[in-house]
Amino acid sequence: MNHLRLLFSLLPLIQVACYGQCTVSMDDQKRIVTVCQSYAEPNGLLINRTDRQQGMAQTVYLGSEYLTYPVWQNGSLTMSGSKTAIPCRIAFNLMTNQVICRFSGDSAIHLVSPDAFTINDIQFVSRINGKLERAYYRVLYAGKTRLLAQYKCTLRPTSRQPYALLDQSFDGIYQRQKSFYIQENDEPIQRVRLSRKSLITVLSALGKLPNYHAPKKLTVQELVAAIANYDGFM
Repeated sequence: MNHLRLLFSLLPLIQVACYGQCTVSMDDQKRIVTVCQSYAEPNGLLINRTDRQQGMAQTVYLGSEYLTYPVWQNGSLTMSGSKTAIPCRIAFNLMTNQVICRFSGDSAIHLVSPDAFTINDIQFVSRINGKLERAYYRVLYAGKTRLLAQYKCTLRPTSRQPYALLDQSFDGIYQRQKSFYIQENDEPIQRVRLSRKSLITVLSALGKLPNYHAPKKLTVQELVAAIANYDGFM
C-alpha cells in the first residue's frame, strides 16, 4: 500500500501546530483517506509534555490535501535566477500552497519556493498575487496568451457517526476547487470561467476578439481551443 507518513513534530518548517503524524493511503474501496493521530490532553488541547496526562486522538478524513496520490511524485524544480531544472521527489500541498521536496541522496524533507516546477511532466509556474504571496498555477496552454489553472483545497468538517452515510463516516472531507486564468505577456492574470460570456469579457479586454463561436458552457478543452484560436488572430 502506497502511503505518505509525515512526522509533524520533525517538520518545523511546515509549522504544523500539533504533535503527531498523518498517513495518506488508499482504502479497500479505492478511496484516498488521511488518518491523523495526535496526543491530546483530556480537555482536548494538543500538547507534547511528558509530565501531563495524554491520550491518543485519531481523526479520519476523506481525501488528501496533496495534489497527487501517491503523494510523492517524480518532478523537478526551477529556482529563481537559474535555468537548470533540479530533479527531486515533490509533494504539492494544495491547502498551504507549499512545495515540499526530497532530493536524491538526502533523507531530509525541504520546503522550497521555486519559480516553476513539474510533477510527472505537468508544469506549474509561480505568480505573485495581490497579497505579495507566491501562488502556483498549472500551465494548460502556453502560446502568446497563457491559460493557467489554480488548484486549492479546503477541509470541510463533518459530524462523524457510526453506520452513517459516506460524508458522515469521516471527521472531515477535503474538497478541491479549480479556477482558470488568462495571461497575456507579463500582464496581470485575469480570471475566466468556463462560459462563453466570461471568455468574451476577458478576451475583449485584452484586444480584438476573433470570430470564434464558442458554446455557452465550455469544457477545459474548448477553453484551450478558444484561446489558441484567439492567438491565431493576434
